[in-house]
Amino acid sequence: MAPFSIFEVKAEKMSSDAMKLELIQWLSQLEDKGLLTSLFQIKKINESADWYDELTEDQRAAIAEGEADLKAGRVISSEELWKEYVRAAKG
Repeated sequence: MAPFSIFEVKAEKMSSDAMKLELIQWLSQLEDKGLLTSLFQIKKINESADWYDELTEDQRAAIAEGEADLKAGRVISSEELWKEYVRAAKG
């Protein structure tokens, strides 16, 4: 069984309003600064524009090219990449 599966089942049965209320109550009592910071970062990310929308056409084309390479099997392992990089750097 996957982690958190019990909680996922409970959340699936709850209305959005019920989940919000439970989260608000939990957050109001939360003292863990690290967890609060992480949750705040998630909030900020969620509120920001999609990073893909901010890319230039050249950047989008490069991503599409990489995706096409992946689908076509034109890939190398990280280990192979670093071997080539080290060789190129040494001249």
